[in-house]
Amino acid sequence: MAKSSSHASLRGVVGWAATEPRSPAEERLETAVLTPASPTARPGPLSPEQTRRFREVVLVHADAAYNLALRLSRRPDVAEDIVNDAYVRALGAFSNYRGGDGRSWILTIVRNRFYDWLRDQRRKATAPLSRPANDADDDEDWDFPDTEQDDPEEALAKKSQAGALHALIDRLPPRLREVIILREMEEFSYREIAVMTESPIGSVMSRLARAPGALAEAWRAHEAKLGEARP
Repeated sequence: MAKSSSHASLRGVVGWAATEPRSPAEERLETAVLTPASPTARPGPLSPEQTRRFREVVLVHADAAYNLALRLSRRPDVAEDIVNDAYVRALGAFSNYRGGDGRSWILTIVRNRFYDWLRDQRRKATAPLSRPANDADDDEDWDFPDTEQDDPEEALAKKSQAGALHALIDRLPPRLREVIILREMEEFSYREIAVMTESPIGSVMSRLARAPGALAEAWRAHEAKLGEARP
């Protein structure tokens, strides 16, 4: 799905919240949480000032949210669902928002919603999910097979070496994918990534240290395969 249509649907959510009457129950102050719970009903309306702040602080990061969801899930339709759900949750909790980095907040919600989706796919799977060999991380390194994913050779033929590199990243386990995206693409610090992934900072550094080796090994295999295919 195109990001522009995703943005349109998000704008619709924000517009509804800005105009719908607020019930007395929705006026109650609740404890803010890092990742808001799934709302049992549509979020209550925001005041015009809150709507402006939501757009400036959270909605402005819709591209980053979609890119993270897409790189983690590797499926545009799933990425759209994850982002829309994340923004509905963020919208419902925004009246309790007390400041901070809106980008890291929404990306944390997106990241957690991806793992919720992944766990749901694991429960539904009829075949064992793939797990990388010699990987010491927990069960969330299990990955759902992506049968529609281009392999690096197809990506290189269709796009460029950058496309092949993205295809190689997509083949890494989720825990390595996320730290590469958050560190190299979104430029978060080790400490920020540790907070966002609820991991010790040493685990974040370990994953980032392992990621280049995994990418290099996959790239060498890719180059060797291309060499064998050349006349």
